[in-house]
Amino acid sequence: MDLDTDIVILGAGLSGLAAAEALSAAGERVLLLEKEKSTGGLAGTVSYKNFKFDLGGHRLYFKDTALAARVEKLLKPEPLLRLKRRSSNFVGGRFLSYPPTLLNGLFYAAPALLRWLRGPGSKPPPEGSLKGWLHDRFGSGIHDAYFKDYTLKVWGLPTESISAVWAERRIGPMSFKNLFLEMLSMKSASKENTLDFLYPRGGIGGLCTALQKKLPAGSLRTGAVPLEFGTGHGKIDSVLFEQDGKKRRVACRQVVSTIPLTGLAPLFREDHGPAASCRGIKYRSLIVLFASMKRQEALRDHWLYFPEKEVFFSRACELSNWSPAFAGEGGALPITFEIFCDEGDATWKMKDEDLLKETERSLREMKIFGEFETADFTAVRLPNAYPLLYSGFEGPLED
Repeated sequence: MDLDTDIVILGAGLSGLAAAEALSAAGERVLLLEKEKSTGGLAGTVSYKNFKFDLGGHRLYFKDTALAARVEKLLKPEPLLRLKRRSSNFVGGRFLSYPPTLLNGLFYAAPALLRWLRGPGSKPPPEGSLKGWLHDRFGSGIHDAYFKDYTLKVWGLPTESISAVWAERRIGPMSFKNLFLEMLSMKSASKENTLDFLYPRGGIGGLCTALQKKLPAGSLRTGAVPLEFGTGHGKIDSVLFEQDGKKRRVACRQVVSTIPLTGLAPLFREDHGPAASCRGIKYRSLIVLFASMKRQEALRDHWLYFPEKEVFFSRACELSNWSPAFAGEGGALPITFEIFCDEGDATWKMKDEDLLKETERSLREMKIFGEFETADFTAVRLPNAYPLLYSGFEGPLED
């Protein structure tokens, strides 16, 4: 056996790094394996020439004050920025505030409000789907304005094919009554509607870097691809991985995995059960297109949603609104565009230049920037970015 440790952790994203830091602090010997050359995963901050950008818009929101204090301490002396959330849907040629303002909420949810006041009426769609969950709580207006087209574009499935579990985890125990009261008070108890958030000045990757610095020397290996698990007495007792063209095996007592299930299952080489059960598990992939654009001014929001199918991208992050560290130079303003797709499909295979051309075409048609010119750009492809919670996704997990 080449190496020996207590716990092997797969994946050095934010979850893997946090697990490694906590276990190391508790006295466990850990070996953290990351197949990429850098850490952070989906919570990484990319440096490109003189620019920085996150792989998506990551806001920090804490109900646990002790956890918030721990994160603050980790990032010292760099303070957390405290920001007022601003986001919008671009629909029908105009920006519609999201979460809904009191005026928008009343306009789109008026039918649900009347139904709520009158009591039980017509039967809504089955609540087992995202569509049914939304109809039951907010009515068809909110569903159609904010979720119908965007869900299809991002997840590749209509709302009736997405599990209600998505809403329960993302939005939480909300109802029209609660939403109405939250809009009146301008306070929010639900994750999706949180009006304020915290953000590391240097990007979300700063939190990953801070965790990495807390790890013992030699406990992290990047460019290390796990190949298979070794087993003994009915449990995993070693992990074979490849790094720099050399295969090595590490003995261990336990394994903690933070990688996609579709990447974990094939490691059980002697047991084909996990691989078979994971065949029904699906993920959506993501392309993050960064562009430095010369334009008159930044948009007012942190991020903007574009549900209409004619628009090439699904979401945009106005980076200068997130942190001064992301500010542009030479009259150019940096921005990222998120393009959802499936790994290996036609969009995934597009050249970076063509991704930019399609993005610029959409921007010119919408006219939200006025006149603009792209000074520089790059694209990052993220396979298996988000698990797809389609109706019935629980089946493969229970097998």
